[in-house]
Order: sequence, then C-alpha cells, then structure tokens
Amino acid sequence: MSAFDEHTGKLVWATTLGGQVKGGASITGRRLFVGDYSGHVSALDTRTGRVVWQAGAQPRFGSSGRFYATPAVAYGRVYIGATDGKVYSFGATTGDLRWSQSTGGYVYSSAAVWRDRVFVGSYSHRFTCFDAATGNVEWQFTADGPISGSATVVAGRVYFATLAGTTYALDARTGAKVWTFPDGKYTPVVADADRLYLVGYTRIYGLVERRG
Repeated sequence: MSAFDEHTGKLVWATTLGGQVKGGASITGRRLFVGDYSGHVSALDTRTGRVVWQAGAQPRFGSSGRFYATPAVAYGRVYIGATDGKVYSFGATTGDLRWSQSTGGYVYSSAAVWRDRVFVGSYSHRFTCFDAATGNVEWQFTADGPISGSATVVAGRVYFATLAGTTYALDARTGAKVWTFPDGKYTPVVADADRLYLVGYTRIYGLVERRG
C-alpha cells in the first residue's frame, strides 16, 4: 500500500503487506482498512502507513481464504467477504473477530451496510442479508447466477448483478424481488436524484422508476 501527496504526487509512505491487494481500501477517520491475498485484513494509520492491527481468515483444512473484496466499515466494525465463502466482521479498533458466516461460495463482492444490516452476494448464487451486530441471517435470495459485483442500497432497495447478466432490485427489508433488468454483471449501480445508472456489457443505462 502506498500514499501519495494529492498536490505533488510525492510518495508519503509505503507499507508492504503479506499478499497482493486486489480490491479497494476503505478509510474512516485516521485508519485505512484493506484486505489482501495472504488472507489478512489490515488497519493502517493513514498518516504514517503504520500497521495498527492485522486479522486473518479462519483456517480450514490447513488453508484459509483470501480477501478480494473492499471492506465496508460501519458501527465500529469492518465487514468483508473472502474466497473461503465466509463474511467476516472485525472490530475496527482492535481487529478482534466479532462473527463469521458462510455463504456457500466465493465472496468477491463488497458488502453494503444499511440500517443495522449487511448485504452481500456469493458465487453460490445466494444473496444474503445479515444482522450487522450478530451475523444472524435475516433473509436470503437465490439469483440466476454467481454474484461477483458489489451491492448498493438506494431508498430501501438493494441492487446487485449476477454473472448471468441480470441486475436485481430487492426490498432491502424483506428480500422480496421488486424487479430485474437483463444486463449488468460486475459493476454496482449508482444513482442521483433522478435516475439509477448501471453498466451493462456494452452499454450504460439510465433507469427511471415507472410509477402507477
């Protein structure tokens, strides 16, 4: 991991982690959180690059999962999925494991957090809503393919896409399907006050909710 001065581009600090960093980093306050392919999540001081803590995936049969997803940080926790099929919750201050839950398949997608719930998709085709505090499963939805892209919550609906090329909109409270769109794979949706935007295979779509 490296930090550069935003005005000059000069290197401020560089920290070597245990493995390749495939996903993005998240920053809250003066801490940066990132997962890597050695199977560790690290918290770094944003000013110096010093490693404040490191936490690892739980070993299974002599090996552990790798972290590809970008961490989601909320409620004093770090939420991140791994290639061992688990979603992990670590204390943001200490790195202590708070809970882990299996999804049944690789977790490459980054989680979305909304109203004390954590939403994440898996290569098992399952999209799961967890209680942010306990890790208990609130609801699950089975989609038409593996889920690689990240989830987004907008106005009480959670959106994600599958590798089969379908974008889903679910009620974030219940998991009920609201609608689907026949494009999209990897990229999370974004929105402004007027439209929902998604990236398809060769197109970018601006969607407007149909009323009535």
